[in-house]
Amino acid sequence: MAPRTSSWPVWSGILSTDNNIKSADDWIEARRKEDGADKLWRIHDGLYNLEQWINKHPGGPQWLEITKGTDITELFESYHINGKAATAVMHKFYVRQTESPRKSPFTFKPDGFYNVLKSRVAKKLSFVDSKNYHIKSMLVVDTYYLLALALCVGMAQTENFFLALLAGIVLALGTVASHNFTHLKDNWRMYYVQLVLLSVREWRISHVLSHHIYTNTVQDLEMSLLYPFIHWFPTTDKPFTVRLFPYLTPIVYPFIIPGQLAIRTFKCNNNKADLLMFVIPAILMFCGQMTISYVIIAWLFIVLTSSFMFTFIGFSASHHFPDNFHDGDHVNDEYIDWGIHQIETSAERNEPIKNIFITIATFGDHTLHHLFPALDHSLIPLLKDTFEDTCKEFGLDLTPKSCTTIMHGQFKQLSRVTPNNPKNNRTDIKLDNNI
Repeated sequence: MAPRTSSWPVWSGILSTDNNIKSADDWIEARRKEDGADKLWRIHDGLYNLEQWINKHPGGPQWLEITKGTDITELFESYHINGKAATAVMHKFYVRQTESPRKSPFTFKPDGFYNVLKSRVAKKLSFVDSKNYHIKSMLVVDTYYLLALALCVGMAQTENFFLALLAGIVLALGTVASHNFTHLKDNWRMYYVQLVLLSVREWRISHVLSHHIYTNTVQDLEMSLLYPFIHWFPTTDKPFTVRLFPYLTPIVYPFIIPGQLAIRTFKCNNNKADLLMFVIPAILMFCGQMTISYVIIAWLFIVLTSSFMFTFIGFSASHHFPDNFHDGDHVNDEYIDWGIHQIETSAERNEPIKNIFITIATFGDHTLHHLFPALDHSLIPLLKDTFEDTCKEFGLDLTPKSCTTIMHGQFKQLSRVTPNNPKNNRTDIKLDNNI
């Protein structure tokens, strides 16, 4: 895939669409070369040495270990809702100012949309006992995985492939639900995703550090890793097979997650957590009388089914509606409020069933999740009124679309080659002083 210039003229350097970006580790290494962090951690225009903070970090050491040598401005802003407390801690580790401007086009102005919304959310959450809500999420994800493993036991004892199909579907739903825990501080539930061959470390890079921060841009690794089979950008270099036959693209869905394991293995980036992928074949082997060859076939069937369902849910969640911003579309300004960017890259989805078992397993309330990824998903519904009121004040459109409309929209986006005209310039909107 040839390198492509970003919609933002300020964005240059190594992008996720360069030929040498083949994996999450390639992407993070490219960031280290381009971000001007000098082997430290960059936040806005300051450099910080967090070596002594790694093992004391409330979110766990992995976040800081992965991000060393990169610009973590967006991650710092979106993961610390109480910005004052986090900033106070960071002063202890300040080293010096950077020598180069940030390459990211995203801003966090004090009176900008995101910081205004964040301050209101922080105030609202100060009256909430988050632990009780967190328990709900834990029960939901544990239920999905226990049910999936029980179905695997049933498959082993009956050799009924319908049970294997159900196991793959439930495992996919559980994987989407457990994605909530990969966003939170280091915890053992985040390793649930390893059962379907995903890697927690790799997922945190490609999904949290890349997709969540730079959504639908050339820095969004999830936009480009599947080229040429999937191509979301509205550009003329789109393969004709994708452009003319978008409804055939799901044939690659079953192989996406196993493909990531293959790349990880080829690059020797496996780790001890990858051993968890053998939990399911071990259940199939020791809970029934199946032969080894039959166990392998059943395991592959479960994994491929899970990969298909997980990918389909992910692509249908919110981002790939043709009215959303995708890099290649025209932009009004060199810089944009990061929160507004998250809204412009997500189609607000009408949630027909307000139930945590459904929303957490289908990437529900997706825009709010993107704005506050560090929050347990069970807390997201509490923020809806605050979010809608703030969007109204800033003139941001939150007209919801049905699930089926967004689902079909992803295929229209695959066919789209004409860039959208910019939306109304919202970066200069100021909050009314009387509000």
